Amino acid sequence: MSNSGEYIRGFTDYIVLSILAKFDSYGYEMSKIIESVSHSNFTLTEAALYFALKRLLEDDKISSYSEKNKKGMTRRFYQITRKGSDALAAFRQDWIQIESNLSNLVGGGFEYARDE
Repeated sequence: MSNSGEYIRGFTDYIVLSILAKFDSYGYEMSKIIESVSHSNFTLTEAALYFALKRLLEDDKISSYSEKNKKGMTRRFYQITRKGSDALAAFRQDWIQIESNLSNLVGGGFEYARDE
């Protein structure tokens, strides 16, 4: 799938929040989750992911902490905040309508009568 990052660009924040709603995670793991769940149809560049993380941190929708792994390397983990959970819940309510509208528009399942 070419330009797969373009397809999910507007949803990146909510994808990240959805992952973090399940468990705390770090950047590389999140990119692997996106790749795995989408069966490699969606990939995010490192820059796009880290811009989203920075934006979410600045908006207080996520927080971060450092932790050492089994090999002694320090990783920066991210976790969702109450504000992030609230934003995700609101988006999920809107998602049903967004998905329906996109399906109709992109899939051609709409009718339109022109005013002439």
